[in-house]
Amino acid sequence: MTIKHSRYHDDAVQSLRFDNGQNGASVGVLQPGTYLFPLKAAETMTVIDGEMFVTIDDAAEFKAPAGTVFEAPANSNLQMRCTADVAYHCKFHA
Repeated sequence: MTIKHSRYHDDAVQSLRFDNGQNGASVGVLQPGTYLFPLKAAETMTVIDGEMFVTIDDAAEFKAPAGTVFEAPANSNLQMRCTADVAYHCKFHA
């Protein structure tokens, strides 16, 4: 298995991407802050620990505590705001 370590936003967001036999997945952590990710492909996000506040494009922000699963469509802007450390799992879609 190949694992790719990625760092974003001055290392405040870090992820480990791996091949899950489909389109790939990652697990990662976000430190407190607000982070914008322009998505090309759709993603399914699961909050593992902590909570974040999520905005997708111009939709209203929603609270996503641990256990929350949400979909971000392809070609959207995903913004995640965290007030404490957050762990997540992300599945990528074609």
